[in-house]
Amino acid sequence: MKKLILFALSLWAYTGMAQNISGYWEGMLRISAKDSLRLGMYVVQNGDSISVELDSPDQYSIGAQGSNVTWADSSISWKLSSVNASYKGTLTKDGLFEGTFRQGNSKLPLSLERGHERTVINRPQTPEPPYPYTEEEIRIKDKSGKFDLINGTLTLPSGASKGLVILLTGSGWQNRDEELFAHKPFLVIADHLTRRGYAVFRYDDFPTAVFAKSTTYDFADGVTMILDSFAKRPDLGSLPTGLLGHSEGSLVAEIVAARDKRIDFVITLGGVAQTISDVLLYQVHAINEASGELTPEENDYAVEASKTIYDIIAKSKSPDAAAKKTNKLYSYQSGTLITSKIEADVFSQNKKAEIMQMVYSPWFYTLFHHQPKKHIKKMRCPMLAVGGEKDLQVDAVTNNALFKAYLPKNPLHRFEVIPNANHLLQTCTTGSPDEYGIIEETLRGDVLEIIQEWLDSAVSQ
Repeated sequence: MKKLILFALSLWAYTGMAQNISGYWEGMLRISAKDSLRLGMYVVQNGDSISVELDSPDQYSIGAQGSNVTWADSSISWKLSSVNASYKGTLTKDGLFEGTFRQGNSKLPLSLERGHERTVINRPQTPEPPYPYTEEEIRIKDKSGKFDLINGTLTLPSGASKGLVILLTGSGWQNRDEELFAHKPFLVIADHLTRRGYAVFRYDDFPTAVFAKSTTYDFADGVTMILDSFAKRPDLGSLPTGLLGHSEGSLVAEIVAARDKRIDFVITLGGVAQTISDVLLYQVHAINEASGELTPEENDYAVEASKTIYDIIAKSKSPDAAAKKTNKLYSYQSGTLITSKIEADVFSQNKKAEIMQMVYSPWFYTLFHHQPKKHIKKMRCPMLAVGGEKDLQVDAVTNNALFKAYLPKNPLHRFEVIPNANHLLQTCTTGSPDEYGIIEETLRGDVLEIIQEWLDSAVSQ
């Protein structure tokens, strides 16, 4: 009897391993009664080895590499560390994976089934190997030497390099390609410039646990570590070296250029010279106006209410002081008569939770006290500032004018506002962030040419 049981168990285990789950699986992740997202799992199974790519087609995210993948006893599990997500599901007799998707503190049921066609997102500018240049993986340890703080790709032209360009990503955790809605603008920029003779370094933001505790000044310190590392290399140390920053990356570039004489040029895309409060107030007004969901009066109210809150954060000397004043404001508003939907929204508990998260985020709180003007005035290198006419996140005309006013005089400074371009420098209709994923173009060709032409003039001086 004992032998029979062992035989049965062995047969069951063998049958489980023999199941081939290769292919595409998709299900609907129901976030709330009114909100849901498709989530896809592409499985490649080869003998004992298994890998998983994750898709979120409705968010234009395709092919994110899963980690810690396991497949045993008819159950699959994986993690997606970049968004703090995981899944564990069991294959049922009906051929479905029934399981639980977790992200942060959220836990949602998710069923995945075969038979769906995997979404293909067209991004014609994304370069494909083989490349006519060399790629080199770069890792730089943190100051303690315990882990890799900087992880990136250095591309080197086949001939001698004209200069070295370090790419700096925008707000929120970004990978080295600054990937968003399946667009990879930094890969496009690096490919374009390397083919034309420039060494380009692009890198992932700090590991997520470190990133969560870091500020814009910490990101600037990271750039200094990169400069120190490359200065030791004979092929890079003597090259004209500069920074290309998109959005918040421009703030990082300004800080580094103001204090480090090794920076020979700065390029900003959707660059920031205003305070963060002014940038956010512009965003509130411009995006609301483009959406058409509010009346002009309601939009004005949203801007004024936001200004009151932002002023509290900017003028408070500590996160605790800002939180105390914010609590007081919300308590006062909850005791008054709410007369409109926009008023109810601005002073809702959900909005309060968002504000409190901003207050206690080291990165956000520091940004509210950051003065770009102070650093821009100290820059001694030439700058190219490129913004989109229809950028609804950073007002290109206003910020370019401030760059021009704050920067020490230099004949190589150039300030461009690109017609019909948004914050990502795509050709757009309205400039709304809702268009970013819909637009197939990753980055306008004329912007790439402007960058290259200006660089050629800057490094030849």
